[in-house]
Amino acid sequence: MSSDPIVKRSDLPRRTFPWFRGVWTGVLSGLVLGFLLKAIQSFTGIAVYTLLLNIDFVPGLPPTLPEFMEFALHLVVSICIGVFYIWWVQIRPQYAMLKGILIGAVSSLLYIPLSQLSTRVPDLNNTQAILYWVTAHLIYGVILGLCAKGFTKLKKGDPL
Repeated sequence: MSSDPIVKRSDLPRRTFPWFRGVWTGVLSGLVLGFLLKAIQSFTGIAVYTLLLNIDFVPGLPPTLPEFMEFALHLVVSICIGVFYIWWVQIRPQYAMLKGILIGAVSSLLYIPLSQLSTRVPDLNNTQAILYWVTAHLIYGVILGLCAKGFTKLKKGDPL
């Protein structure tokens, strides 16, 4: 007989795929990013919100859809990012905020190809647009990080 204590399955930390929290993280951070870029475009006239919703390059879709549908597509992408981010933080919880900011920084690099795919959006050499775009995406990353922190405070021992 072994002297090792019996570990029940219920005593082990649960590691489930973080659908619910990932979806909410993606929705919240995507809404903040979208409304922030819309406000910037409204105040400055620089088409950074148009760039966010740009679907000119997606095969099988018309070049423009109603704004709410384009925004919904943006939220679908953000939800995918949110699920990935929460999963990543769940398996490696160190530096959650830094990981969120890293995702925001990396996603801001989409400015380069997106600005080349449409005539309705700012050019690649528009430094003001790039500054707004990168700043908004870094804020997006901070929101991701805040969501992860908020979920860990919900219930000690509950998986992200």
